[in-house]
Parts: sequence; C-alpha cells; structure tokens
Amino acid sequence: MNISAQLSLVHTFTIREIHSRYKGSMLGLAWNILTPLALLVVYAFVFTNIFQTKIADVGTDHYVLFLAIALWPWMMFTDGLMKGMSAITANANLVKKTALPLFVLVMSAVLSAWIVHLVGFAVVLVILSLTLGGIHWLGVTGGLVILTALLMFTLGIAAILAALQTIIRDVEQFVTPLLMMLQFLTPVLYPATIIPTPYRDWLAWNPLALSIARLRGHFLGTLSIGLTDVALLIGGGIMMGLGYLFFARLAPHLEDFL
Repeated sequence: MNISAQLSLVHTFTIREIHSRYKGSMLGLAWNILTPLALLVVYAFVFTNIFQTKIADVGTDHYVLFLAIALWPWMMFTDGLMKGMSAITANANLVKKTALPLFVLVMSAVLSAWIVHLVGFAVVLVILSLTLGGIHWLGVTGGLVILTALLMFTLGIAAILAALQTIIRDVEQFVTPLLMMLQFLTPVLYPATIIPTPYRDWLAWNPLALSIARLRGHFLGTLSIGLTDVALLIGGGIMMGLGYLFFARLAPHLEDFL
C-alpha cells in the first residue's frame, strides 16, 4: 500500500475514532474542555492554597496560566499514549477481518486524542489570554515545534507499547500507574525551581520535563526558538522511527495473539 493510501486510511480512522469517542454524548468535544478545566481548578486550589506553591522566574505570576500551559500537553501525551497502546486490541475484529497496515490504527488513535485535546488547549489559551493576559502569541510557532516533537515522541512510545500490549496484556496494568508517577516526576504541577538541586539534575534527563519547560517559555515569552527545540524535534523523530521499526518487526505476528 502506497503512502497516499495509508495517509487516507489514517484520516478516515482518525475521524472514526473521534466520532466513536463521543457517540451518544450530548456535549461531545466540550468534555475535552470541561473535564480538564475542572482539574485545573482543583489543582490550582490545592497547590496555591494548601501546598502554597510559589512560582518565580517563569514569565507569569498566575499559577492557573502556568499550570494550563503544561496540563493540556500532558493530557495529549498520556491520553494519546493510552489510546495508541490499546489500538490493536480494541480493533481486534477489524484486524482479523481485513488486511490493513496495523500502524495506521495506532497512528489514528494517537492523532484522534491529540486533536480533541489540542482544540481544548487552543480554546483555554484564548480564554486565559482574555482574562489573565500573559500569553505571548508570537511564541506560538515555538510552541508548535515542541508540540510536534512531543507528538512524534508519543507515536513512537505508543507503537512500542501497542505491540507489547497485544502480546502481553499486563503491559497496560504497568503503564497506567507509571504515568501517574511520571506526572509527579515531571514539573507539570509545580515549577522545576523548587526541586532540590541534586534531584533537579537527575530530572533534567526527563525529555518530558524539558518539553514542558520549553512550552512554558515559548507561550510566556521567556524563550525564543533555539537549538534545544531543534534537538527535541530530532529526538521526537528518532523515537517515532524506532517505535515504527519495533512495531513493524512484530506486526506480522500480532494477529495470532488476538
């Protein structure tokens, strides 16, 4: 199957995933704004009033704005990863009945999750810009570079996990709590500056932490596009390539485990 046909399939299955996601729902895509907004309010209350988290030297004094810029991309990563990981097993009947490139299912699942959260992210950024200000719209280009890198990184990891999950069904049970722990090891809810220096050096190796930091810098106007962004983009591309190669190696055998 040529690339054009595969891209057409990705488009078709992505739309199908989005439609099936909200089938029978009264509010549809609105849930991808309302649910994260509820989380945003809860996190903001807990971290500003109970933990009394202070933010400094990040380009804004508003914790809600600081958190929102990281929270939606984090949900893009985690939701995309979980949807992509289960893409083959969730479509077992389709895989058995038709001959299609299985990577299309993984890519469509990840893209559908990213699209719905990206819509919510854009809406929230506009709302926060109008109410709190502080969004540096000239930094959108840099933000899109980082989001593209994060999308490719998500696709690569999801492809590896999709193959493993099809063969070993316990993988999902391992990944779910791991993502919960990873959220607290990534400066999504708090600024990296409050991490003690020895631990900060270790967490600096976390590519998600670097991506979140760059996103905040671009959208809050404290950073411009640089070599770090290019490195993240290349790293995301490499991860996607490795994930695809791993998945392609196991793809011919996956149907046997469904």
